[in-house]
Amino acid sequence: MKHVIRFALVLVVALSALSIFAQEVPAAGEGGTIVWGNQRGSTNLGPMINIRCSGVDCADVNGLMYPSFIGLDPATLAFAPYTGDSLVTGALVTGWEPSEDGASYTFTLREDLTWNDGTPITAQDIVFTFNAIQNGEAIGLSSSYAPARSDIASVEATDDYTVVVTYSAANCLALNRAALLVPLPGHAFGWTPDATDFDWTTLADSEANNGPAVTSGVFNFERLERGTAVYLSANSGYADASVGYVVPEGLVYLDVPDYNVMAERLLAGQDGDVNFIFEPPGAVAQTLTDGGANVFGAPGTIWHYVAINTADPADPKNGFDEEDNPVDQGFHPILGDKRVRQAIQAATDIEAIITGAQSGNATAMVSSTIPSAFTIHPTLERRAFDLDAARALLDEAGWPSTGDPLVEGGDGARTCVDCMYAEAGTELFLDIMAPDQPRANVATLMQATLAQLGVATEVRQLDFNTMYDNNMGAQTFDLAIAGWRGGVPFNADQRGFFGFEQDIANGGSGEYGFNFGSYYSEEFESLSEYVFSGAVAESCADEAIKETAYKIQEILHDEQPYIWLYALNSYYVASPDLANFNPYPAQGVWNIDSWYVRQ
Repeated sequence: MKHVIRFALVLVVALSALSIFAQEVPAAGEGGTIVWGNQRGSTNLGPMINIRCSGVDCADVNGLMYPSFIGLDPATLAFAPYTGDSLVTGALVTGWEPSEDGASYTFTLREDLTWNDGTPITAQDIVFTFNAIQNGEAIGLSSSYAPARSDIASVEATDDYTVVVTYSAANCLALNRAALLVPLPGHAFGWTPDATDFDWTTLADSEANNGPAVTSGVFNFERLERGTAVYLSANSGYADASVGYVVPEGLVYLDVPDYNVMAERLLAGQDGDVNFIFEPPGAVAQTLTDGGANVFGAPGTIWHYVAINTADPADPKNGFDEEDNPVDQGFHPILGDKRVRQAIQAATDIEAIITGAQSGNATAMVSSTIPSAFTIHPTLERRAFDLDAARALLDEAGWPSTGDPLVEGGDGARTCVDCMYAEAGTELFLDIMAPDQPRANVATLMQATLAQLGVATEVRQLDFNTMYDNNMGAQTFDLAIAGWRGGVPFNADQRGFFGFEQDIANGGSGEYGFNFGSYYSEEFESLSEYVFSGAVAESCADEAIKETAYKIQEILHDEQPYIWLYALNSYYVASPDLANFNPYPAQGVWNIDSWYVRQ
């Protein structure tokens, strides 16, 4: 439990530091400049129109300039309406009502939000966003917004402040999909509600891609210096400022290629230099803590896993036919037996991996859900690191040891005697791939413990694209250490990773589905379809979603389509002179409108 204790201590340090922020807040625009040091690379900053933005860099900046459609409660990481008296700020929706069949939702909008040119934000701006998403090819739509395009059938403004969103089918991800309808100022692009021949390619060519003039967030865009920084200024008309106005004068999103240099600049306390950092590596976070910075750490949304190929790697194929029915994938000769997969999990020393490969800066995962998710299973326990249990599982699966130890105290090489899918005499040998050094270190640690079981492995470090395109995407691999960055709220529907419709073998084409291992479970599919496709609106209630999510975690814990590793701890760091820094997990800048630099 060392990593949990470490996490708790970081929280204590961060939270205790907040008590020193009790001083008078400066007047509007007199709170100094927040300098957000980042390693995202504004040199390559993508299009800054939200629905064209595909990188974390532009997403960071856009989150400060645009309102959201549906609010997110930073304390619970769940969707919530704007009420005016909660932590939810910068959101348009004040409430929603699903239809009886769950196939449409009526959203009520607040009437006090305006764009920074004084134009009211109305339901027509949501219609404009939807139409833009529907014209994805013309505008260069980011893949992040593609689910709204596929799942939302229509968006209708029944009056200036009411929007009816109709889905292609009832879906318990209705709020997740609607949340993608981030309001865009249609009028700023020359669009009108009665337009019939609007040229959507103008969004791809718009100057807003290099810096939007019409926004409605905490900050307004000022200028972009590629390779250096993005400059923002306080929005004096921001409606949801916690003290009645935006306190900081502005914000600079500053490129600093090296996190160690970034840390030095923050700790130096130089006037106008770095005073905020997001997601530094754990070792740098420790340096910052030791140097007196205010460091808040919590399990983040980035998580690592070992993908397991459960299907026949000699005959990769799609998991569905032309009628969208599941297709038999055959079985991996070794990993097709879940007992072998369970044995590998039992032989994965997560404490050693977190302490070694991640320097203690991660939190172990039990199953398929990140620790900070509101749907995390309350009682499910991680499969314990237990080499004896792993040996017993391999013996039971028909892979006995020869009795000739590979290492002192270890087992001899294992071969198939009466295993389920391999020929008798086949050696238990597995290939482990990893795309970068931290995850290659994970692979090496796994290799060492598996060797004690008599399981021979080869670790291969490949570049990112080669591993994903030519191996995982082609479904010709054994084990691959990879990662996902989740959104918030965490998506309880896991079919994006384990559903048969995501089982797409690319043959090396570079296009693939995300069910790399061709996992299939009829129980998992049936349960997911019944609840997440929302046959009735009641099945979409939070408690129903939680109960389903718990069951899915139990299924995936038992079936072991992945070896569950960890969620990387996410750090938010403020310099000692940055006041009102008060982060939540995954919501570190929710109150940035009240931050200020002490003089």
